Amino acid sequence: MNISPDICPICKNKQTSFKILAKKVYSGKDNQHFFQCDICDVAFLYPQLTVEEEHEFYANEFSKFMEIRSGKDFDWSGPENHVKSNEKQFLRRWPFFKDFIQPGKKVLEIGCSSGFMLLPLIDKKCDVVGIEPSRQFTSFLKHNKIKVFSSIDEMSKQSASSEKFDLILHFFVLEHIRNPFAFLMEALELLDDEGTMVFEIPNRDDPLITIYDIEAFHAFYWSVAHNYYFNKNSLSFILDQIPCEYKIIDEQRYDLSNHMTWAIEGKPGGQSRYSKMFTPELDKQYLESMKKKGCCDTSVVILKKNGAPK
Repeated sequence: MNISPDICPICKNKQTSFKILAKKVYSGKDNQHFFQCDICDVAFLYPQLTVEEEHEFYANEFSKFMEIRSGKDFDWSGPENHVKSNEKQFLRRWPFFKDFIQPGKKVLEIGCSSGFMLLPLIDKKCDVVGIEPSRQFTSFLKHNKIKVFSSIDEMSKQSASSEKFDLILHFFVLEHIRNPFAFLMEALELLDDEGTMVFEIPNRDDPLITIYDIEAFHAFYWSVAHNYYFNKNSLSFILDQIPCEYKIIDEQRYDLSNHMTWAIEGKPGGQSRYSKMFTPELDKQYLESMKKKGCCDTSVVILKKNGAPK
């Protein structure tokens, strides 16, 4: 039996009928759909997983879920392989926060997985801490001198004092959070007054949705692991209500080869597949064209408690 929401969980807009964006949810139940709010423009999953289902999913199932979902692009078979397969991800993200990195800076990553974003920062003499609810990488993180906690609450209880961080990172986390307002406010409390938060989320204006409208991608994209999908409108709605200054940057992760593979075969795993047949300029121009159109697969946010992002 289908159950329809009567209120938006983000803006609390009440309406008799919300538009269904996705009737089928990847790994979801038959009665779960993604709905769109007319006011804040968020796409939200309804009904959400229960708190108990969510805890079980992230503690014991998430890594396997991502291994299946990532295909050949990322290796979830073990921590060392996961770090190696994500080296390009670190390099892609590095320009967004490199100006905030100096020896001695205290860096927290929420949702650190194998620590592939934090390990290079140890080499840069930063003091790093990770939050990771999945148990798959805990031993590996500790072995590599990364202090790791299963939650912000656990970190706060075990810390001798109210620790503040110069830089807080989280990548593809906000869309999983049940209450984004509470999460961002909690993270802000951990940020030094002059600190910076940098995060990345999927952009609902992904070109495979908005430009190409590929049916197979729709079936893959709308995932039960996500409570929300944001675009600039819905993301700005949230950020405008918390005490911060922010900048939203369009970012395109997946290349022309990936999009061609989706169009031809209807499946993931095509990153760089045809790049040897393209000129580097073509690949670059394709990514830049997506950014200019505002139809990118992710959004990066640079946020500061005090003063505008530079």
